Amino acid sequence: MFARAAHCDGTPRNRAVPLAGFAGRQTPVSTILDPIEITALLLECDDRRCLIFSFDLMMVGSELHEMTLSRLGSLGFRSDEVMMLASHTHCAPATDRACARLGTPDTQFINDAADAAAQLVGRILREQPRQASFDIFCGELDHGINRRRYWPFPTYDRTQGLQWASVTLSPYPAGPRDERATVILIRNREDQTPLAAFWHYACHPTSTIPMDVISADYPGAVRTMLRARFGDLPCLFVPGFCGDITPKLVPAAQADGLGRRFRKLLRMVITGHMVPTISSTDSAAWKRSLVARVGTIVDGSPVKTLQPARLRSGSSSIPLSEFFAGSFPEKKLTVQIVRLGDELEILALSAELTVQWQRILDRDLPRASQAIRLYTGYLGAVFGYLPTAKQVKEGGYEVNGFQSLFGMSGRFDAAKIVPAVVGCVRSAFDKLEHAR
Repeated sequence: MFARAAHCDGTPRNRAVPLAGFAGRQTPVSTILDPIEITALLLECDDRRCLIFSFDLMMVGSELHEMTLSRLGSLGFRSDEVMMLASHTHCAPATDRACARLGTPDTQFINDAADAAAQLVGRILREQPRQASFDIFCGELDHGINRRRYWPFPTYDRTQGLQWASVTLSPYPAGPRDERATVILIRNREDQTPLAAFWHYACHPTSTIPMDVISADYPGAVRTMLRARFGDLPCLFVPGFCGDITPKLVPAAQADGLGRRFRKLLRMVITGHMVPTISSTDSAAWKRSLVARVGTIVDGSPVKTLQPARLRSGSSSIPLSEFFAGSFPEKKLTVQIVRLGDELEILALSAELTVQWQRILDRDLPRASQAIRLYTGYLGAVFGYLPTAKQVKEGGYEVNGFQSLFGMSGRFDAAKIVPAVVGCVRSAFDKLEHAR
């Protein structure tokens, strides 16, 4: 298998742009905390190839997705050869008109990003392909926390109104999470020179304080660390199923006055939210801790080294009407799978999935005993959150609250959602297995 990769700075400079991620943050932002990037990795084996993008964005979005595919078509790439993923940072420019309530897209930025992505691929194609090996490092973090907490009392918020009992957006230590972190160092097989890094972890990139800045969030901090160790190499971040996983930020001890304590209590009574107040110092400490732990993982020995001799891919899509009744943008649930040899595969969906989907897909579509499967959402034109059947019955932001922010209005069908999603993923696997 051969690999080529490149990266570029995609940060809008010297002008203010609307960011995506928070409905309450509508003022355009020009302050840059750290740069956002676009990274491309081209894998080739025999007559098959796969081009994987990592954008430092909340989502790629319909407009950027289509513009980039159009430009790549002139370079000879078919749409099924391209996988476009977003890091899901909430401090990058907005790119999807269907989600304008979370940030109005900036047309110039979208055009610039599509041009930059195509230029990256042009650079890659002019480089010499290198036969690649893949060092895989794995370890455990302790930096995420589930955010779906049941609140048995009446609550009110602006997205769901008055509810007699609800699942609130609050830290829930007993909730499920996935703290595994995987780092893949792609090397030139001939001389072991690092060519690119690819890493995976399931936690919302929403740790940056203050929020009115441009930032790659913690994926950017880990990227800086990896480059300090391995040189200025392209770094792709692939977020796991983290729709209900948020950073486990711990505020420094502070003496709250009576008025502050009363306001916290009042907010908790009205909304059920028990989110701690976090400072920029708290955020920086959390990032340093995460970066140090990922650094320890890559300083160890790889759990395995692969030299894959086969590249396969498969894709499938279904209309949202198969599991959702109501109105929604012209988007589908799309699945793309890339498999390297028989030991590593990347499974991506065009939705924001909760962490419980990993267990469901492992159960219904089991992987080979020695295979590593990296699950990710945020593929291409993301339509919104994808809750499990159990979560549909429970309600909460990931079921109802998000809908108006993503241009949706209606209800998920708890009886249909798992069979529909599993069927779509199975179809992608079938195409992968039977592709010539």
